[in-house]
Amino acid sequence: MRDYPGGKAGRKAAVRAEPSQNARPRLKRRWLILAVVLCTAAAIYKPAGNLILAGRLLVAIKSVADGKTGEALDVVQARVGRASGTGEEQAVVYRPARSTPASAVVLVPGISELGCYHPRLMALSRYLAANGFLVVTPDIRLLRTFRMSPQTVDQIAFWFRQVPTLDGGSRVRISGLSGISFSATLAILAAARPEIRDRVSFIFGIGAYDDPLRCSRGWFAAGPVTMSPGYYPTRYYARWIVMLGALALVPRQEEREYLERALTDLLSLKPAPPAPPDLSPIAQRWLRLALMPEDQSDRELTAAIEEHMAAVLYRGISPEPAAAAIRCPVFLVHGAYDDLIPPEESLRLARRFINAPVHVLVTPYLTHTHPAQKETQGRGRIRAMAEITGFFYEFAKVVR
Repeated sequence: MRDYPGGKAGRKAAVRAEPSQNARPRLKRRWLILAVVLCTAAAIYKPAGNLILAGRLLVAIKSVADGKTGEALDVVQARVGRASGTGEEQAVVYRPARSTPASAVVLVPGISELGCYHPRLMALSRYLAANGFLVVTPDIRLLRTFRMSPQTVDQIAFWFRQVPTLDGGSRVRISGLSGISFSATLAILAAARPEIRDRVSFIFGIGAYDDPLRCSRGWFAAGPVTMSPGYYPTRYYARWIVMLGALALVPRQEEREYLERALTDLLSLKPAPPAPPDLSPIAQRWLRLALMPEDQSDRELTAAIEEHMAAVLYRGISPEPAAAAIRCPVFLVHGAYDDLIPPEESLRLARRFINAPVHVLVTPYLTHTHPAQKETQGRGRIRAMAEITGFFYEFAKVVR
């Protein structure tokens, strides 16, 4: 009988060196259990992270609704300029101070004289930056002078292309476009541009329109009186912007200049300047349309304005051809009681995205463009909060 080298001690060592038939299955089971644990942890971690980000975004929006400015947040804010084919473009850029963002958003303001310097927009931008975003808010002069123009789309696409060149943009891997009110739909038009379409990771629109002509008819229509004398309903803001765009219909240049001042003052919440004594009947009619009570209208003049705007503007800013080209996720949020652009506009717009996943939120916690502390009761409140949470959870899944 052959002995092992080293006698009994060598025989014991040799026996220990040879794994038993039962050891291998036990080892495989341990690795399998470890793999299952790691996969389960990963599966739990990602949804949990999405939920945490969704919750942080909700807290940020609540903070903006409460009037907080975000100035104390650990965020770097800077005004930047970039040369373009038509001169130098300006923007305000926000980023987290102590981390390098992986997600970016070009956030386009609505039509307002403050533009990207609107306090609420700046507050929202700071809170987004504090939550890890690189935020670019273009300073678009056309919007600050109450002008609707397809040229705005060029500037939105321009700033999207600049994201990698900005301080903090070198490691961005997810870039999206967001717009407020009129600019929400313009952001969609920009996202459909062939030069950036495949790089846009998401679109986020607040208070978007679907059909500018249908909206325009609502802005000029007569309705019930809701305001005291000397005050105007919210929809008059859009009425005055449309009238500014159609002033070419007024024959005399000096009267166009007067009406431009009057409409601009009204948009800036100032009283219209006194009318010149020699104002022509046509210009007087325009001024009456701008100032008339809510329950009155001028159907002939509004029809002429709408026909003009349809020819020179509305066709160029319609989302109809662009939406079909979008393939990235689209998020549309709209105030349930928006009295400037009805929430039905976002619902109609959503149906145009035949090649993209779309998420729509119509909520009582939003006015036309700003968060609102709307009190709802019972099941309505629970349902509204659940819808908001689900909406932002889906958004977090895209941007994380």
